Amino acid sequence: MKMQIYRYLLILIAVLGLASCSKEPGPNGGNGGNEPIKDWTISGYVKGNDGKALEGVVVSDGLNCAKTDKDGRYYLPADLSKAYYVIVSTPSAYSAPVVDGHACYWKWLKDCTKDSNGKYSVDFTLNKISNPQRFSIFIFADPQPRSTGRAQGMDAIAYHSLECCDDMYRDMKEYAATRKGYPVYGIGLGDIVHQNTDLLSRYRTGMATTGVTTYNVIGNHDQGHKMDLTNAEACAAYEAAMGPANYSFNLGNMHFLMLDNMLAQQGAYSDECATGLTDEIWEWVKNDLKHVSTDTPLMVCAHSPMMRMESGSNRSGAHLGELRNLLSKYKKAYVWAGHTHTTFNYVDKSDPIIETHTVSRVTGALWTNEYLGSNGTPRGYIAFDYDNGSISWKFKPLYYQTSEYVGYMNDGDPDYTWRDWDYTDGKAVLKSTGKDLDDKYQMQIFPPGTYGDKYLYVNVFLWDELWNTPRFTMDGSVSVMKRVTEKDYCYSYSDWFITSFYHKSKKYSSDFVPDKNNNSSMFRVYVDAEHGSGTVTVTDRFGNEHKSSITW
Repeated sequence: MKMQIYRYLLILIAVLGLASCSKEPGPNGGNGGNEPIKDWTISGYVKGNDGKALEGVVVSDGLNCAKTDKDGRYYLPADLSKAYYVIVSTPSAYSAPVVDGHACYWKWLKDCTKDSNGKYSVDFTLNKISNPQRFSIFIFADPQPRSTGRAQGMDAIAYHSLECCDDMYRDMKEYAATRKGYPVYGIGLGDIVHQNTDLLSRYRTGMATTGVTTYNVIGNHDQGHKMDLTNAEACAAYEAAMGPANYSFNLGNMHFLMLDNMLAQQGAYSDECATGLTDEIWEWVKNDLKHVSTDTPLMVCAHSPMMRMESGSNRSGAHLGELRNLLSKYKKAYVWAGHTHTTFNYVDKSDPIIETHTVSRVTGALWTNEYLGSNGTPRGYIAFDYDNGSISWKFKPLYYQTSEYVGYMNDGDPDYTWRDWDYTDGKAVLKSTGKDLDDKYQMQIFPPGTYGDKYLYVNVFLWDELWNTPRFTMDGSVSVMKRVTEKDYCYSYSDWFITSFYHKSKKYSSDFVPDKNNNSSMFRVYVDAEHGSGTVTVTDRFGNEHKSSITW
């Protein structure tokens, strides 16, 4: 009996000893009873603004990743000859501090405390989100201003001035106000400016007026515009203003991966980029996703499309095939990009894990400064909604427009008139289309004769293979429309203008013809009637029915 009691005491002492050891952080911030990782160079704590230590938060030096232990502490073996920041991948119930409307998910090592041994201490305090299971995201691409004030000459045509960005800020502020009781975020898909990185600060202050917390990726026009820059050199001005170009965060049950996929090319200006990932970025992606369960849906955001192209082929480039293979192991991967100034959405029904979504230019088509994007999608952005695991999105056209092309003046340069909206029954109406630019505007119908034939056409802006096929109802008869590859007529009209401008400016030879920008979301139906009326009906991938009527 005494021997049994003695054995029990020994076991109890051993257990108590293990419990006391477990208070020490383990490798990579674990709590397995081991000492911190050997040769760590960066350490710190992650806590909430209520003082609570946050366990399981991923912190990175841009290459290595580590998780915090139960005390909220992490250890990173960073190479201090290469590392110059620390980023925190915010968990879904918390957000990074916000400055000028932008999430500050990083700290520069130069601003952090270093001890006598050359090791850094970097702490993060995150803000608790009151309603983390419901939020909206405004996803937009290529605002791309180059000049300040009212643009003149070339900039009035080729690039937008800040007034066009003002339209975006104004619209987002008003639309965000309709999302009551839950947070609204923005994701800028690159080309935030056009070579003028001095305007990045203006963009930050503009987005701050919206009340939307914004995350961004870098585009080729956000990079340094000099010959023979390394990727790090090309990104320097952008990162100084906006933060590290590669990072991640979590919202709801989704993991967001924000990537620089613009590869500077030796012997070329840095805006002449290839699409792909550097070896270092690819290594970081793998290290980041090691800490993400394969049951987690992913939102992967970059400037240039990395997966499917409108041509029907998968995108090639450094590490893109490897990235595709890695993403395919997850529950779902929504891959978002801008860059092409077109709208393109693709889902392969036979292999639906990875989706491709390309967003057109939020401030309108390049070279026309018009209310249209480059394949007929109006100026606008994606309104992405999340509610307790359920997601949906729709197109949101900009409610405002400050410029309209009116023709050539005597000097041979195109001229724009800058104007306010006309109001009808309290709603802003665009005179040139007669459309109310609210979130019910999901398609554009073209009556028979528009294309010189007897077909009625419709451009369903965000159509993909998970939508149903549009149907046209006329005089009680319902016809299924056929998908075709065709230009949006509204943008087709811009071809004349672009060609005329190029020829007048002698920028290109007389045989120059702009891109046709065929649209993969066009449908048509044969209508043998000189006059009539009807309605196009289509149901989106989320079960929402959209209708638009026309009379001709």
